[in-house]
Amino acid sequence: MEWPLNNRDGWRRCRKPDGMEADIFCASDPVTGSGCYLLVKNGTCAVVDAGCFPLPAPALSGHVPAFLPVFLTHGHCDHISALNSLREHFPVLTVCSRACSEEIQDTKANMSRRMEAFLYYKSNETKLTPYAPFRCGPADLCFEEEIRFLLGGWRLHMKRLPGHTPGSSVISLDGALFSGDYLLPGERVVTRLPGGSQEQYETYTRPWLQTIAEGTWIYPGHGREFQMCGEARRFHEL
Repeated sequence: MEWPLNNRDGWRRCRKPDGMEADIFCASDPVTGSGCYLLVKNGTCAVVDAGCFPLPAPALSGHVPAFLPVFLTHGHCDHISALNSLREHFPVLTVCSRACSEEIQDTKANMSRRMEAFLYYKSNETKLTPYAPFRCGPADLCFEEEIRFLLGGWRLHMKRLPGHTPGSSVISLDGALFSGDYLLPGERVVTRLPGGSQEQYETYTRPWLQTIAEGTWIYPGHGREFQMCGEARRFHEL
């Protein structure tokens, strides 16, 4: 399988753990900055967070996979905005927590009803960006608290960690951690949006994040990948 150079077709190659078989690519949504990760290994593909998905993706062009696993860290609209389109183009199998599956089906819980106002606020009330509310159908495979599985050649551990949303999860794969909207570079975790809970974050999520091993590669929902280190722990008060 040939892959394009960095920044071609909207994708860039990410740094990854030593010895990891899969290649990791990221595309960033130009409106929200949310990242969509594409994992490629031995001709198979998987997606983490379908927040945007430049089509046609070179890794998927020319053939239709038996199914395309799409793993969701949480149900906010900027992380699922391409899910409906992916489902139209490919035989998608969506995997997330049960609470996340409920989030993606509701315009309030997925924030798409409020995203226009949220983006206006983020721009210091200087730019109005139209954002149409939308919902997605339920996930195909749900779990309550955590799940470990081998699916289409991908061996993952998904762990629900509420706080940012009730359905927020992190995804572990071969020494890599996809953290969703936790551990964002330069940004504190947000627990004030619909469904968020500072109490749940402090009770369940912060203690788990404190156990992340030094040097683990973190792939956040916004921003570039980085390795867990003392500076990141201090910033996120871990």
